[in-house]
Amino acid sequence: MDEYKKLKMAKHLFIMNNSLIYRVAPENSYPVFIFKKKKLKVRKKGDNKNDKEENKMAFYEKISEYTYRLTVCQGYDSKGKKLRKRKTIKLDKTLTPKQAEKELNRQMVMFENEVLNGVYLDGEKTTFAEFTQRWLEDYAEKNLALTTLQSYKIILNRILPAIGHIKLTKIQPHHLIQFYNNLTEEGVRLDGKFTPTNKLTKYLEPLTIAHMIKTTGISSKTCRRLKNGQATNYATAQKLCEVYKLDFYRMFKSESTNTLTTKTIRNHHIVIHSILSTAVDWNILMNNPAERAKPQKVTKPKAKYYNDEQVAEMLNALSSEPLMYMTMIYLAIDIGLREGELTGLKWEDINFNTCEISINKQRHYIAGIGDVEGKPKTDAGMRTVATSKTVISLLKEYKKQQTENRLKFGTAWQNSEYVFLHEDGKPISTQRPYKWFTNFLKRHNLPKITFHQLRHTNASLLISSGEDIVTVSGRLGHADKNVTLNTYSHIIKSKEAQVANKMDEFYAGLKIISN
Repeated sequence: MDEYKKLKMAKHLFIMNNSLIYRVAPENSYPVFIFKKKKLKVRKKGDNKNDKEENKMAFYEKISEYTYRLTVCQGYDSKGKKLRKRKTIKLDKTLTPKQAEKELNRQMVMFENEVLNGVYLDGEKTTFAEFTQRWLEDYAEKNLALTTLQSYKIILNRILPAIGHIKLTKIQPHHLIQFYNNLTEEGVRLDGKFTPTNKLTKYLEPLTIAHMIKTTGISSKTCRRLKNGQATNYATAQKLCEVYKLDFYRMFKSESTNTLTTKTIRNHHIVIHSILSTAVDWNILMNNPAERAKPQKVTKPKAKYYNDEQVAEMLNALSSEPLMYMTMIYLAIDIGLREGELTGLKWEDINFNTCEISINKQRHYIAGIGDVEGKPKTDAGMRTVATSKTVISLLKEYKKQQTENRLKFGTAWQNSEYVFLHEDGKPISTQRPYKWFTNFLKRHNLPKITFHQLRHTNASLLISSGEDIVTVSGRLGHADKNVTLNTYSHIIKSKEAQVANKMDEFYAGLKIISN
């Protein structure tokens, strides 16, 4: 029989030819393809070069036009079964044959090293929870901001019980869609208030406040509230249960029966997508199933802000308020600082000669830790903006007042480089601007907005005055001008209407000739 006919009849036929192995596919399937075989020489640490080396094999196999399966053999188990590690990779379609070969060899070497060093994760055997732990240690804790990491960990408290047991390669879009649907049910919120049950109050009764502070790190005020059966937040409740090894759901009951918001559900999707994207980057997964499982779209509410008249009314009311808070509000109105950027501002960041302020840090509150200093929200948040002479004058006056306080308190002064301090020099909390501003509006019967919405007010004032969107975006520290356009589209539209009215005024002064 002709050799070619023999090959056509064969289901799988392997032919050894030096270092190449030819795998022949049956008729009407993928054309003949080739994979290489080579021997690896592995020497254990401490072995002499002259010692007999153990041979290990590694090879790759082409299974489709751009897809390859890598295999590393690790000898045999006690029953004589060959131990293999396999991984499937997909090459970029834009690579030339030479580039593809180079990339394939690089991936092969990386895979060999991962297997031999015991760091390779098999997606078919590794659960989502196991990979998440590796992701937290090797990626998240090294690359994410502390506040982002903390919020991700809280979200993972919902994600892992739901899908943590599923093998990475078995995760399908329908698993994620079902999970997102479950999040719409009542009773799943973790960000509401949690009230101690009778079991917890009985458990805490013999414990002293001093003991609770020492063992948990929770503030004395919160410890008293817990002993009195008063509600607390999720982070504190969880921390208490972890320290004393208590069952969370037996010790606390949730006051909130509301469902999660669409935005919060989407945040769960972002976390899952980020974890699975890393699995793709590490060549553990071929693709990200979260790409094909989209939760409900978030409809952003219109940014609330003060108009010109309301800003003027608010600034007039400020004249009777403490200088520190007056300076804060003027800064927020003038350059649109976030609370964290404002409370993270240091005197060295202010150039009194050029009337410029550098924003290169911000402070955040993290439950169980307190206020911490970190980088701005994005790289674009690192910026230097010009401010008005009015704000500079207020800052000079406030600095003078701060110097007087330093002399008054003497050795009791808590030296700090931050701009906004208590009378004794202690930095104000990151939550202070929000709390003070809310009470200030109530006292003066002013329309209710949040402190952050002063930032929106700043944007509206700039846009209404005719400032271009690129300049506005840069001053606010947005990573992309499209963020600015999407956030303030309604303000831009209202400005367009003003332009149309101005054109009507222009036409009114002309003699229009009609047919």
